[in-house]
Amino acid sequence: MGVIPMILSGSSLWSPLASVIAFGLLGSMVFTLVAIPVLFVVAHRKHTAPVPASVVGVVLVLFALTGVAHAQARRITLDEAVALATRQSSTAKLAHLKTKEMDARVTEARANYFPVLSNESDAAHLRSIEHMEIPMGALGVYQIPSIFPIPGKNVSLPLGHHDFLLSTTTAAQPLTQYFKIHAGVNVARAEAGIAHDDERRANHEITLKMKQLYYGLLTAERRKQAAELRIAAGEERLGEARNGVEAGAVLELKVLEGQAQIAEARHALGSLEDAISDMNVEFNNLTGLPPNSEVELVPPEPETSDATAGDLETEALAHNPEVAAAEETLKKARAGLSAAHAEYIPEIGAFAQYVHQDGVPLLTENNGMVGFRMNWTLLEFGKRSGQVHERRAQVAEAEENLRQVENRVRMDIEKEVRKVRRAETGLEAARESVAARAEMRRITANQVEASTANPSALKEAEGQLAEAEAGLFQAEAERSTARAELERTVGQGNH
Repeated sequence: MGVIPMILSGSSLWSPLASVIAFGLLGSMVFTLVAIPVLFVVAHRKHTAPVPASVVGVVLVLFALTGVAHAQARRITLDEAVALATRQSSTAKLAHLKTKEMDARVTEARANYFPVLSNESDAAHLRSIEHMEIPMGALGVYQIPSIFPIPGKNVSLPLGHHDFLLSTTTAAQPLTQYFKIHAGVNVARAEAGIAHDDERRANHEITLKMKQLYYGLLTAERRKQAAELRIAAGEERLGEARNGVEAGAVLELKVLEGQAQIAEARHALGSLEDAISDMNVEFNNLTGLPPNSEVELVPPEPETSDATAGDLETEALAHNPEVAAAEETLKKARAGLSAAHAEYIPEIGAFAQYVHQDGVPLLTENNGMVGFRMNWTLLEFGKRSGQVHERRAQVAEAEENLRQVENRVRMDIEKEVRKVRRAETGLEAARESVAARAEMRRITANQVEASTANPSALKEAEGQLAEAEAGLFQAEAERSTARAELERTVGQGNH
């Protein structure tokens, strides 16, 4: 009783957990209060009396009920399935990781604006070094109290040490490189924008695919139910035909025809079961669930909103992922053109440097300097001009691609609005068909109750009703898919 509110919450996390707790407690209660005492009595008395078959049957039934309780299918709504697919599918994860990679590349490009602090150190051992020789008396003589030469003997002074260390620490700040750095940052931002647009487009595609799969499973399940009802109705008719043959009122051909129809219906049922199994596997893969997970799909509420052309074109041009990606591609091409023009500017940067050395006696151990450093390519035989022309062509290509994408989006909007309207008409027709089949089933039930129709007619009417309901799910799927395609083109939901 305590976990019933969690079960009824509809949460994708707490509701399944509460279901497992509730059914686990129920199963363990029955098992510990009934199954274990029965098994204890059976084991205790096995040397005095045979085990009654009824006792064994009760134990097996309890085990079966416990297994069913633990195999409770997970209920999933359409919104939960879409949320799981856009969060757990490999396609969505790869698209999201790509956006993170491109965002990190923007951070990397922006870091070029700031100074770079670097250190270069060299430590070495020299096998031999130079010496300065001073002959005896080269510096004169000292005559008090006697004559002594200075130096008193030949002297060899080493010029340096065998162990040598040179450490240079530099802080460099780019100046004229800002033009190329700015262009590089714009390119990185454009690539990040393209990655984000690709992620939105992937989410739209996943949503569309999930809706198609969700409604496909609902339709297939209802068609399976209709096929089972048709088989049951065929078996009823076959029994009636056999009774008629025995009474001499029906020919044997009617029995053979009924057997053939049942065989065809069983084959169709097998094909439907295979299709449902395949779609279940694909559904679990798309939502990131284990392959053998059992799910129960909740039929979604009918959508009542209508699609109108209105400002859809303007909204699509503002939010469509493909249009946005084409615009980012154009920005990237223009930034590349700016970078090509910046190649003509000499690279000038300011630097401050600190040098520490140990091993050269004629140089100070610590020293510093500040200054400017320039690198300028004077002649490269047309390489830079060729690069500029190439980038101009890329800009023109990006502009033409943007116009092409915008025109295609305008045409897609018109076609998809018409498709939604046709799907709305088909949905109304399917609803009317279900209502008519439900009324026919009610009339047939009254006729069977009044003994004016055979029981097989009722099963046939139920099968036709189930088939009409499957057609309603199919029409709802077509309408939902058409709306999802329109939302994908407009860019709704993820902008």
